[in-house]
Amino acid sequence: MGYRRVLSRFDATMLVIGSIIGAGVFFTPNDIAAVTQDRASMTWVWFIGGLIALTGALTYAELGGMFSRAGGVYVFLREAFGDLPAFLYAWGIILVIAPGAAAIVAGVFAANLTYFIPGLDSAGQRWIALVALVFLTAINIRGVRWGSTVQNVVTVAKLAALAALAIGGLVYSGTSQGPVEAAVVPSPSHVGLSAIVFAMMPVLFSYGGWQNGTYIAAEMRRPQRDVPWAVLGGTLVVVACYLGVNLAYLEVLTPEAIASDRAFAVRAAELALGPLGGGLVALGILVSTFGICAAILLTNPRVAQAAGEDGLFFPLLGRLHARFGTPAWAIGILGGWACLLLLVGGAGQLLDAVVFVDWVFFAGSAASLFVFRRTRPDAERPYRCPLYPWVPGLFLVLATTMAVASFVKSDLTSRILGPGILLAGFLAYRVYRRTRDKTD
Repeated sequence: MGYRRVLSRFDATMLVIGSIIGAGVFFTPNDIAAVTQDRASMTWVWFIGGLIALTGALTYAELGGMFSRAGGVYVFLREAFGDLPAFLYAWGIILVIAPGAAAIVAGVFAANLTYFIPGLDSAGQRWIALVALVFLTAINIRGVRWGSTVQNVVTVAKLAALAALAIGGLVYSGTSQGPVEAAVVPSPSHVGLSAIVFAMMPVLFSYGGWQNGTYIAAEMRRPQRDVPWAVLGGTLVVVACYLGVNLAYLEVLTPEAIASDRAFAVRAAELALGPLGGGLVALGILVSTFGICAAILLTNPRVAQAAGEDGLFFPLLGRLHARFGTPAWAIGILGGWACLLLLVGGAGQLLDAVVFVDWVFFAGSAASLFVFRRTRPDAERPYRCPLYPWVPGLFLVLATTMAVASFVKSDLTSRILGPGILLAGFLAYRVYRRTRDKTD
């Protein structure tokens, strides 16, 4: 029994948009403004980050069109470089990246409910986060059509909230009031080119997620045609949204005011849209975090399923539900692991430790395109990355740079823990190979 091809181009595009747009657009400008308090620099950072995201999307669009299997990056790495890199990627996704991200995002979702439920304490927030994780796990087990419908609704709500914020900022700019100044002006931590470089890291984190469109290729009606369109179209929509919203912020608040207030988005929305503006931002954060969590539990189990099906992980993970046609075991295990991480804590530290690893695999995916162009020149490519080899080459260089920068910027614990997770994966792979060789 295989996957059911029920997803359309619209479904995949909404998934890509929903996978990228999280709470970062409501907080990242504060991080950027703390580094550089210059309006032009803040705008350029988002624009350059969008171009970098597009180089990645263009690269992944060709790769996604070549392979109609579930698994995305896992498939690209295995086909180009063999079992070990693919195993390490699946290892990171299953043990840390997917469950850790789901636990953190569910926690942020519950914490932001305090805007509407002021008396909600930390214990209540934890229970709500757990309920959200269990609900999304169950929905995605029930069927990809169910999970996709939830994703579509939430993504449309995200886009509506961002559009209202952007339009409100433009309307505000037409008044004579001008941007609101900061009461206390903090000093920027960097100036010049270094400011843009350091500000780029949180921006690229906010742009991450376009690769998720390749994970569900096996469930799309026309994967070879629709995966490239979804990856590219979804990324372009997000770039436009981010630029529009950040220009709106700067029409309402000065860079110094954004740097001095972590809740700047609420303040900007209230100034632009009135008393309802704060509620709009809080609602935007809720639907964004809920949508990201839904996307994580929809897409990442497909990586685990592909690894299980190939015999690189427990065969149980490779099974599809006989009735629902979903990787039920993979979804349930990743969802359960996310719940456990939420309860015991420490997901943030684990996730910080593997940020650089994520960029290493981005670089590996870009490198795989060069391998396929050389070793499979006649392979069917419904979409070809333009300006080859410059576009994928640029993304390869940038991804490698971000991997190094993320590692250097991390604390000592993360520098030890991140490579330690990879080393543990390598040792697990050696044990697996030895066991398989003896069995054969």
